[in-house]
Amino acid sequence: MKRILVVTAALAVAVAGCSSSGSTSKNTAGSPPLVIHAVDAGTFQEDFNPYHLENVNFGTSGMIYETLEFFNKLKPGEVTPWLALEHAWSDDGKTITFTLRPGVKWTDGQPFTADDVAFSFDLLGKNAQLNRSALEIAGTKVLAPDKVRITFKSTSYAKLYNIAGNTPIVPRHIWEKQQDPVTFTNPKPVGTGPYKLSKFSSQLYEMEKNPGYWQPGKPEVPTVKFPAYTANAVQTALQQGELDWAGAFVPDIDKIYVQGKPEINKFFFPPEGVVNLLPNQANPILAKPEVRQAISLAVDRDKIVRVAERGYTKPAHPTSVPIPGGEAYLPAEYKDAAFKVDLEKAKELLKGVDPAKLSFTLLVPSPFTDWVNAAQLIREDLAKVGIKVDTRGVAFADWVSKVGKGDYDLSIRATPSGPTPYFQMRSMLYGDLAQPVGKPGTGNYERWKDAETDKLIDEYAATEDQAAQQKAVQGLGKIMVEKLPTVPLFYSPAWSQYRTNKYVGWPSAEDPYAMPSPYTSPDAAVVLLHLKPAAK
Repeated sequence: MKRILVVTAALAVAVAGCSSSGSTSKNTAGSPPLVIHAVDAGTFQEDFNPYHLENVNFGTSGMIYETLEFFNKLKPGEVTPWLALEHAWSDDGKTITFTLRPGVKWTDGQPFTADDVAFSFDLLGKNAQLNRSALEIAGTKVLAPDKVRITFKSTSYAKLYNIAGNTPIVPRHIWEKQQDPVTFTNPKPVGTGPYKLSKFSSQLYEMEKNPGYWQPGKPEVPTVKFPAYTANAVQTALQQGELDWAGAFVPDIDKIYVQGKPEINKFFFPPEGVVNLLPNQANPILAKPEVRQAISLAVDRDKIVRVAERGYTKPAHPTSVPIPGGEAYLPAEYKDAAFKVDLEKAKELLKGVDPAKLSFTLLVPSPFTDWVNAAQLIREDLAKVGIKVDTRGVAFADWVSKVGKGDYDLSIRATPSGPTPYFQMRSMLYGDLAQPVGKPGTGNYERWKDAETDKLIDEYAATEDQAAQQKAVQGLGKIMVEKLPTVPLFYSPAWSQYRTNKYVGWPSAEDPYAMPSPYTSPDAAVVLLHLKPAAK
């Protein structure tokens, strides 16, 4: 068996003293609650199923349900053991064995064991709608109370992040009683995480510290509150100091939020994936590469970044590979490529297309005001080359549903990053993720189908050799430039506004130990585990 595990320095901070029964920090009973905004929502639904794509409440993954390992996307290659202490691959990369952390308990007092891990992966293997990463699970076997083996249908080295870092583990003794785990909303969640649900209403839900958490003394934040805020209300709440931690686009952050107090009202916006203009290729016109190329040539990304994004980010590289940081994954012939506006060339590409068919609806989530503004700019740009676009803003949940099911022409959506650009590429382009229109997907929302693309994704996954993996991603970058399955716009900032008057220890450019946004899982839980009360 090949053993692969990177134990990080962060581990000493995150799990210090977790083998001891004593506390490593002061009593948190007198510490204040933390008020969090993760997503614009007028109301919440009572859904704490960590495998759901729609309507599930933020914090379900990470704060309540944990993963086997934690991957820091801001430091590629940094992996921290979590519910698992170590893992080992078979020589063919088709089986992985996890050794689990001892002494972990569910919040109802039952012990966490290998049975729970095996059950969780079997659950995904039997229910494709819950299998968010399209893992090819062939079976599981419990080898000991603290050891479990998972078998896959194909070599899966590259899927370690999806397997260990992006799959929440649920308790078998509760979930095996559910007749339909796909529709199960799990209103009384039982997890291993640092928090447990204490209150729920459609306008506010709260979580309180798990007193039996396996990291003694943590978290030091005793209560977290999630009030329901619309996009406009979030701006007001930040301005009035009602929120301690938010993940929101703020059009004038110095005026609305910082307010002359940069030592308290802070923000950190590292890149987290790429925001794309998605062309639904179930539409035969958008399936034409010349139409997608024309759209790309007409869009002024510099203006979108300057006006809609207020300069908080920058235009994406045509390969969509994150820059800086991803240089090794760029194809040599496109290393210096950059998007340019060329209206005449766009018009030339569209000469063979019936102008009457160049009419589309651009769907955006209305709470995301920066994307709404970007959509208006795109509409104006495309009109210059004869493409008519009607922009349509819808509620967040409606947008998630429509894009997931392919019920749209054009849309704007971010593709999250991963430990390497492969994960972003796989999420955007892998054919196995493309679902028929009407069936919700977990990625590849534009429904791209291409044998060469899938071959490169499979080649990356079939090897541990870094050079071979880089070559595969370079091939995918070439496809992005030449075939344009999606239209990259700009790098997606991980929005995070946080205040230091209650707690300190937040992620920063100097200490990027996790993604800072409260809507990123399981990173948000890792952030809460690092926080300490501010000195009075």
